[in-house]
Amino acid sequence: MRALQIVLGVVLVVGLGATIWIMVTSPTSQVAAPKAAPVETTQAPLRTDIPPPDTIVFDNKYGKSTFNHKLHYDRVKGDCTVCHTKIFPQSRAPINYGKALHRAAEANQTACAACHRVGGTSFAADSNCVKCHEVKY
Repeated sequence: MRALQIVLGVVLVVGLGATIWIMVTSPTSQVAAPKAAPVETTQAPLRTDIPPPDTIVFDNKYGKSTFNHKLHYDRVKGDCTVCHTKIFPQSRAPINYGKALHRAAEANQTACAACHRVGGTSFAADSNCVKCHEVKY
């Protein structure tokens, strides 16, 4: 009986060690999902003949979020294609970006989190809520 316990203990320890080794040495890149057939969109073409709005205000449960469009536009030297249509569609449709989706967007590097994530090209949204959201008590 004691020998069986020793054998099972060794198997468990070796299995745990192998699992940790696989987790540490496996590549960190994600495997791309199979591409689905392209979906037709009715997105308006990018308008470069009119100036963009200086700010865009979004309502949400954490208070209004004010997006400083002019600051972002100036930062990319007027190259709207940096964000449109790659990250944001040219649309007034609401961005469904609740707290849970905020984390998912950071992980997927989509929406605002394409740049505003830990390790992104701008300040991380993580723990900087009041930079975009008004305080709502």
